[in-house]
Amino acid sequence: MIMTTAKSAPRKTAAKKTTAKRAVKKAPAKKTAAKRPTAQFRQGAVASNGLKSFALHSLDASSKPAVNAMAAARAAQPVFAFAGGAGPQAMDPETAARGYLEQALASDATPQFALPVANKVPSEFKSLGTEAIPLTGTTTVKFRQTFGKIPVYGSLVTVELDMQNQLIGINSALGTPIGVKPVASISAANAVSAVKAYPGYSKKLDGVVPRLNYYYDNGASKWRLVFILEDVPVVPDKKGPSPVLMDYVVDAHTGKVVTATPRTPTAATSGTGIDGLGETRTFETDKTGNVNLMKDSTLNVQTFDFGFRDPVTGEALLPGKPIKNPPVFSPSAVSAHANAEAVSLFLRNVLKRNNIDNQGGLMRSSINCVDRSDSPDGKQWVNAFWNGRQMVYGQRLAGTTFLSMSVALDVVGHEMFHGVTDKTSRLEYAKQSGALNESYSDIFGIIIANNANPNPVTWNWLIGAGLTPSGAPFRDMSDPTRFNQPDNMKSFVVLPNTPNGDNGGVHINSGIHNKAAFNVLVAKKAGKLAFKPQEVAAIFYLALTQRLSRTSQFADSRRAVLDSARTLFRALPAAELASRITAIEGAFSAVGIN
Repeated sequence: MIMTTAKSAPRKTAAKKTTAKRAVKKAPAKKTAAKRPTAQFRQGAVASNGLKSFALHSLDASSKPAVNAMAAARAAQPVFAFAGGAGPQAMDPETAARGYLEQALASDATPQFALPVANKVPSEFKSLGTEAIPLTGTTTVKFRQTFGKIPVYGSLVTVELDMQNQLIGINSALGTPIGVKPVASISAANAVSAVKAYPGYSKKLDGVVPRLNYYYDNGASKWRLVFILEDVPVVPDKKGPSPVLMDYVVDAHTGKVVTATPRTPTAATSGTGIDGLGETRTFETDKTGNVNLMKDSTLNVQTFDFGFRDPVTGEALLPGKPIKNPPVFSPSAVSAHANAEAVSLFLRNVLKRNNIDNQGGLMRSSINCVDRSDSPDGKQWVNAFWNGRQMVYGQRLAGTTFLSMSVALDVVGHEMFHGVTDKTSRLEYAKQSGALNESYSDIFGIIIANNANPNPVTWNWLIGAGLTPSGAPFRDMSDPTRFNQPDNMKSFVVLPNTPNGDNGGVHINSGIHNKAAFNVLVAKKAGKLAFKPQEVAAIFYLALTQRLSRTSQFADSRRAVLDSARTLFRALPAAELASRITAIEGAFSAVGIN
């Protein structure tokens, strides 16, 4: 929201030996790779989310020895990792990706990437699916880490392949849930009862299925076996801004709720019409007889009027009444519809994504919404949010008329990108991962709003300017400190993971990552911009959708952005690629994200 404030191959720790492991030991490059200093690998220590990160990319100099050693092992024993001796190009991407993953876990060339073992049970990896990436001409295959079929919350392995299924890179975040009994002491029904009794909101629990996960409790610094109830519709019990969906984590041994985290952010034929800023906009409508319906069937975008009802307590009534002409389209409707079309076109043309869900699904927007728990008069509500299925927009009085939050393209882009995040990485809305969630929406909101201007140096970096009665924007990406955000990890603000603590500072610490993105967008080499804005959009999009997971941290985003750039620009001469990588490294290092 815009508020202001198949089993993996065993490696050295496993009990049984495999052909794969013997093949690695026979590889010519094995000794060199094994003796390389550990510090050269891009492997993180265990982060505050309990996961250890690892990245290997064919175009990263620090990964080259390991990549070459693994390739030599496959050449020496073609049967290695690829059953029947078939080359990877003859396989489906998932089979090839699993082969590379198993090889890396078993290889002496990647000593930091060991197969996690907990309670004497080795990790397994469940496929989450295969996705072709039009921006890069590559394919990604994602895996979730499990122990005894129980997923590790926030874990992710992304294996990236070229068009011949050759390995480009592996990016992972894995956990080792030690000291946890793997059998639940309570039932799923007990977990539902615990959530029902948990204070704060009234919950709609019909149809919600609790699922077992291993979960790292950051507050207690320990692993737990938990039931997770996702996307629980809630209604606030008290006055104040509230989410629409919540995730609840219940300890599967004690039956107590460990944490409750917002799932939806809290804050934020051709026709023509005048929008809320007085500009004439052109947009698509569906015409039947003399009636124009505010629906773009080509982009699958439609706008509705919710009639000043509450989108939280009255969620079942959304999206509201379809907007038609006659009468004349209102400025609020024109803003919402035209700006949603602009976002859809950006997704399709720049990011090669087919609307928010990447399946061409309907992009709904509802204007004239009022969260009555956060409204001074039952009509004004200076906010907007993505509720998990659609956009809802509030408004404020500007003289004698209402000014909709949908007038700001940067805000529309910001909120709709929460939808993209929700459909991909599902960054948890708390602490650093929540700050990333907010920052990625800010990044794309600003890029979309300035898309017609090829020079970021002259961009408008303000988010939400003119929406509040004072006219003050919510944030400034070029200078986060103007609006009480830190712009460096040295100034990181530690807040409690509560609604009053901004869920651990998600709208505050997002300024640090925002500043890093700003640095990338305006980075120069030899006096010229190092990147085109659309290139930066592609890099951050690939990082968000392909390499980040629920509990990713700022450092994970740096690594994801770097590897996304390596893939996107892999056809460039080595020196040109290196200069671009250096620019990104400098942008993140300048704000203390290392």
